[in-house]
Amino acid sequence: MSFAEWPELATVSKEQRFELVVKDAKGRNPSLSDDELQKVVFSKNPQLNFVSISGCGLSHLSSSITACSQLTKLVIIRNELVRVPDEIGTLSKLTFVDFSNNNLGSLPTSFSTLTKLETLVVTGNKLTNAGLFDFSALQALLVLDLSHNELTSVPATLTGGQLVRLHTLNLAHNKITEVTPKLNVIEHMKTLNLSENEITSLPWAIGQMEKIRILDLSQNPFKDGRFRKLANDKRAKVSAVVAYIAKHAPKVTEDTTNDSGENAEQPNEHSDDGTVMIRLGVPEMYVKRLESVTPIRPFLACCVLRNLDLTGENFKKFINIQTKLHSSSLCGNRTIAAIGTHEIKSFQPPLKYLALPPDELHITALHKKKPVSARELIDALVRDADLARKRTKRNTLNPLHRYLNIVVDLPVLPCLIDANGLMSDETQCVWVEVSSAESMAVCKEVLEQLIAETVLICPQLHVDQDHWGFPEY
Repeated sequence: MSFAEWPELATVSKEQRFELVVKDAKGRNPSLSDDELQKVVFSKNPQLNFVSISGCGLSHLSSSITACSQLTKLVIIRNELVRVPDEIGTLSKLTFVDFSNNNLGSLPTSFSTLTKLETLVVTGNKLTNAGLFDFSALQALLVLDLSHNELTSVPATLTGGQLVRLHTLNLAHNKITEVTPKLNVIEHMKTLNLSENEITSLPWAIGQMEKIRILDLSQNPFKDGRFRKLANDKRAKVSAVVAYIAKHAPKVTEDTTNDSGENAEQPNEHSDDGTVMIRLGVPEMYVKRLESVTPIRPFLACCVLRNLDLTGENFKKFINIQTKLHSSSLCGNRTIAAIGTHEIKSFQPPLKYLALPPDELHITALHKKKPVSARELIDALVRDADLARKRTKRNTLNPLHRYLNIVVDLPVLPCLIDANGLMSDETQCVWVEVSSAESMAVCKEVLEQLIAETVLICPQLHVDQDHWGFPEY
């Protein structure tokens, strides 16, 4: 095939260049949309790592582009592209893709396999929610621009907690009417643009996005007149907007539906067949992990056990379940995982999971009235343990001192703020947390085992799974 009318293509093939750039080239014969032309170009130039085609009236992208296995950047903008070939998913080295200002109504599901993708820009198309792929596998993603499309909601696969590096999200100029409170699980979000949508209110969780630096909510029909004015004020500081949301937005904004869209069971309902009732992702039961705890014990799984009956021998049995789990290989004497249980009436969620230096963390010990620093408490317990050993002339430690070795030398201590509730045999509702330095899978396994054994003593148990604001790693 002759490249007579395509000197740009001829030069790339002749000189074996690594970049192909074509701009504003229309009316040539054959057209750049010609499949045979593209096959020749791509097959002869597998060394290409950058392809940019802009303003050329391109309506077809050949699947033969997969011959360019070294491709890292693909830019096809201001064209007439209506479809992206499924085979794009085989270009595993892609880190940057820009399909701005085309006629795309959907993106192929194979995009999910581009695990090295850092930037995806598809602004100015005709994308709908149904035409998107599963974003959750793109754990390297830093920037996502879906602006100027036809989305009606925030894509659900953005809020599963897997996109741990995403810092820029542009959803401006769509048809979004409601924002999910789960959006703040994207904990490194620094830039969020929701302008020019159809949003009338925002969930309280958006006010907890502590790292946000650029937030554009302008040109939305917010019901709150004061907030609408604030959102459209270009002089308003982001911190002021976030603070207003945190103060005035309702905390409970997400309905309790499961993945199939059916209503989840409510805690006052009972199962006729003895099945444990579980509500998933209950929004008011929210835990936000701070970075301070990540290096030492990053994993945490929580739930609320309701309808407990701890009267009679059941209270002792419930404590024994935890003791046996701690000493089992599953928890490794609390070195792998540790369980905490708290009377839920005594604290107010949401909670924060963080780490504090021993001098800054203050604890009210069991049967004590005044709080002391963690350092003072640990030092006192160490002294008590030494005295007990000398007095009994045994190296066996009682349960109070058994796990001191785990925390005695830690520079910072993991903790849940506000979780200081004491259980009793009158307790019917308990917050349970399982933390681990190993993995989230360990946390979940311990939690599931605890629930399974608790059901044996409390058959009418109900479980609320909390909504945590951090990735599962």
